[in-house]
Formats: sequence, structure tokens, C-alpha cells
Amino acid sequence: MDWWKKLRRNSLARWGAILLLLFYVVVIGADIFAPYNPYNAQVDGSLLPPTQIYWQSPEGQWIGPTVYPTRQLPTNLETGLRPLEVDFSQPSPVRLWVKGDGYVWGQIKLPLPPSFTPVEIFPGIPGDRHLIGTLGPGKLNLLGTDEQGRDQFSRLLFGGRISLFIGLIGITISFPLGMVVGGVAGYFGGWLDVVLMRLVEVLMTIPGIYLVVALAAVLPPGLGSAQRLLLIVVITSFISWSGLARVIRGQVLSLKQQEYVQACVV
Repeated sequence: MDWWKKLRRNSLARWGAILLLLFYVVVIGADIFAPYNPYNAQVDGSLLPPTQIYWQSPEGQWIGPTVYPTRQLPTNLETGLRPLEVDFSQPSPVRLWVKGDGYVWGQIKLPLPPSFTPVEIFPGIPGDRHLIGTLGPGKLNLLGTDEQGRDQFSRLLFGGRISLFIGLIGITISFPLGMVVGGVAGYFGGWLDVVLMRLVEVLMTIPGIYLVVALAAVLPPGLGSAQRLLLIVVITSFISWSGLARVIRGQVLSLKQQEYVQACVV
């Protein structure tokens, strides 16, 4: 448990681990933490800035956190800007645990069919409840919207789910391969070491960027972006273990020269 003691003594590593764990919790529950479906577009809502939250009505009365329907007007030919139009006649209070878009966990084909029924991804949690949202036509776009009118914050959470878990998949493949190949080469030595290290050197000569470009070109066009990225990560993981194998081999060779190991051999 030396690693645990070192982690507890290192405050920077400890806070980094907590932050990473928080990221994983948020992306796993992205259906709950994201206020909207990342694929749904808002009408007249392209490239909107972050939604302004009002705490008082236009008359100056306290109303709590509230947003109003906002849309982009046509571009002003004189200024070249697209002014915003805020409809103050339809206040939309910001609330916690509100009903909204159905969860998208496991969905492959979008947009959703009319007969789609929200499903539970966690026991006891309805399939259309979100941590934060609005009661009314106003939208809460914490980071604004993209050119297609989709909520940027929701897309960030769902994109983080793919990015973080694909990294785990890559490590799960490359780490055991590197340990096994490097450990076998360093422990047995001889002709087996020579053959394995020549294989490692061949793999290390393959430029990663060109391999990724080639894979992106030959993969079937019918694959989605997430599926394509997953396949590329899996394939590249089978050659990215070469550097780790050399490090493990060096560590094994170093341990073989230790006095206590030599004493056991003799």
C-alpha cells in the first residue's frame, strides 16, 4: 500500500485524483447532469451566447433564478451582427430535478422515433429527469449553443463520456501487452529477448499520425463517429505498448542484477 501512502502525502496528486473521479461520475451520469439531449437543436437558437440568468423581473421584483426564451434575429447589414431577441413575456424559472428530454444512454439511431419511451439507466430514477432545467419555454444554455442550435454544455458532457472511457480501453489493452512482452524478454533473455525487441523496434518505427489517418480512410463509412474513434483507439493500442515493453524489460534486467537475486541463483 505504498502508493496509497504516497497519494495521501501528496496533496496535488490527491486533489487531481478527486477531480478525475468527479469527471468520471459526471460523464457516467451525463444523462442526468446534462440539461438537454445533445442531439436536439433549438429553433432559431444557433450560436447563442451563454444564457443570462435573471433574478429580478423587468419591473424590479424578486423572482429567483429565471431565464427567458431567446433567439437570434437576422444579421444586421449595417453592423454585421446578429442581435438577440429576449421574450420577457414568458419567464421560465430555473429548477432542480426537472422533467426534460429522454435519456440517450445506449441510443444508436437518432433522431428518436415518435414512439420512443424514456428508460431508466439507474434504478428508481425516471428516464427523463435532469439535475437542472427550466419550467417553461426558456432554455438554460450554460455554455451557449453551436451552429446547429445544440446545447454546448450537454454536448461537452456526452463527449467527455466517450473521451474518458476510450482512454481506459486503450490502457486496458496496451498495459498488459507491454508488461507481458517486456517481462518475458527481460526474464528469459537470449534469442527470445532478441526476437521480441526487434518486434518492438519495428512497431516503434510506425508513425502514429499516419496510421490514424490510414485507419480513418479504410474504416467502413457507415460507422458513427464514436464507433470509428473506438476502433481507431483499439487498433492503435495494439502497437502503442512497444515503449512500455522496453521500459519493463529494462526494469526486469535491472532487478536480475540485484544482489539478492544473484544470491538466490547461486
